[in-house]
Amino acid sequence: MKKEIEPYRTLVKPVNNLEDKLQRTMSFYNQDNFKRLTETTLSGKDEEIDTIKLKALEESIDHYFALYAPENTEFKEFIKIISIYLTFIEKRPLHAPGIIFSGGDTVYENRGIYYCTGKKQFKNEDHSLCNFCVCREI
Repeated sequence: MKKEIEPYRTLVKPVNNLEDKLQRTMSFYNQDNFKRLTETTLSGKDEEIDTIKLKALEESIDHYFALYAPENTEFKEFIKIISIYLTFIEKRPLHAPGIIFSGGDTVYENRGIYYCTGKKQFKNEDHSLCNFCVCREI
């Protein structure tokens, strides 16, 4: 994964100028995850990745980008790698803990367990990424 994400280093840059707080929060989260992926030495036992779940995650990301950013193929591939890393290796949320979505929903951590107040509502949407996120629903 480290080799796969390296070409996308140019996408990881400071974003203090973003006016949208949600985008700024996610940009910092993506930067942090990029750094963790590229600079951390993973130790421990290898885990098998469920290839069916992996393919479904990739298809859901493709679906999202086809709807909202069809021209942004480079960023889509970057997000796929970060999402796979978070889902299967780090087992961390796909959205930044502490983020507050426009409707007021949030992702938070309590005693090492991640929760999302919007997961219950959004997990039933077509190709919802919530179905892959480690967050528990409230």
